[in-house]
Amino acid sequence: MVENDKIDPFAQYYISGEPDKAQKAHAWKTAIGLQKVDNLQTSEYLLKTAQDNIEGRIDIAEAKQLIDSYYKQDRAKGEQVQTEEGDKVATRITEILGEESFVFSPAQYLSIHQRLFTGVYSHAGKIRDYNITKKEWVLNGASVTYGGALELNATLDYDFRTEKEFSYKGLSMSEIVGHLASFISRLWQIHVFGEGNTRTTAVFLIKYLRSLGFNVTNDLFADNSWYFRNALVRANYNDLQNDIHETTVFLEKFLRNLLLGEDNELKNRYLHIDWQKKTTHSETKRHIERHIEKEKDLLTLLNENKVTAKTKNNIISLHKTFGIEKIFGRSDVVSVLGLTEKPASTLIKKMVDLRLVESVRGLGKGKYRFVVREV
Repeated sequence: MVENDKIDPFAQYYISGEPDKAQKAHAWKTAIGLQKVDNLQTSEYLLKTAQDNIEGRIDIAEAKQLIDSYYKQDRAKGEQVQTEEGDKVATRITEILGEESFVFSPAQYLSIHQRLFTGVYSHAGKIRDYNITKKEWVLNGASVTYGGALELNATLDYDFRTEKEFSYKGLSMSEIVGHLASFISRLWQIHVFGEGNTRTTAVFLIKYLRSLGFNVTNDLFADNSWYFRNALVRANYNDLQNDIHETTVFLEKFLRNLLLGEDNELKNRYLHIDWQKKTTHSETKRHIERHIEKEKDLLTLLNENKVTAKTKNNIISLHKTFGIEKIFGRSDVVSVLGLTEKPASTLIKKMVDLRLVESVRGLGKGKYRFVVREV
């Protein structure tokens, strides 16, 4: 099994100064990392094949042929192969990530699954015709409610049509991240395929983000593929009797790191529905509990003052970024939300009027922090 958590076997290529090698290395790292969402292993042979491809000794088509031949030989010997699916799918993900072609459509989504899993699953590229449940560690063995088999085609078409008609014009980066989190979590929740949904969705998302103009290197998917899957689970699970609500907050943290270069902590234990009982890091637990309560208080106050949805989303995004500890100014608001200076100043004035922020003295004019208050 290739373990990349501590030592990245492709690190030398990121700093080599050769863009083509770096791009291939990022794709291979992502492709291998994504196998972890299904607890799949990859082989040392795959790593050697990947390095030969990065170095230019073989192209991606030859890499695929080598991997296929490797496992045909193993089967002929009657050996039990534990890495076949991981190796084959990783190679195919690398191939797709290396292509610039992309069409935003259900057919593209189905095609990605077919290309990844042909010869691996009998249902490659086919919409499932049976209902499914899956036990999730993050839910204590409970399952997300996935799309019903009879409605999958209609649901898939609806989500794609709705997203295609959506306009990102005039949105701040925080609003864009929030919308993308909602779209991709809904797409994943349909769970069109019997197996391979998360890997297909991740590859599709990377391609879609590139088509929107984002320069994603994909490493975050490699290093945090399990977190990505668990964030999708939490975005689609409710247990109202136990005060557990579906939330995209974890997925948004992932996307903010990916698209905005932030450094939000991505820890799987925080996603577990019983993390308060399981974690031994009591100080971290108390900090997060306080942060969650402050966000609830803030949302209550904004709703009571009938703040517009756009302004409310912007204020919440600033609160998530700065909390009650960090000091910020207009330029920080511009950077976080992607606003111009005038709307940023208007937003700050609104927060001052609502007594959400207070002016900080001694650090120059125009510095603020969120007020510690009870609602």
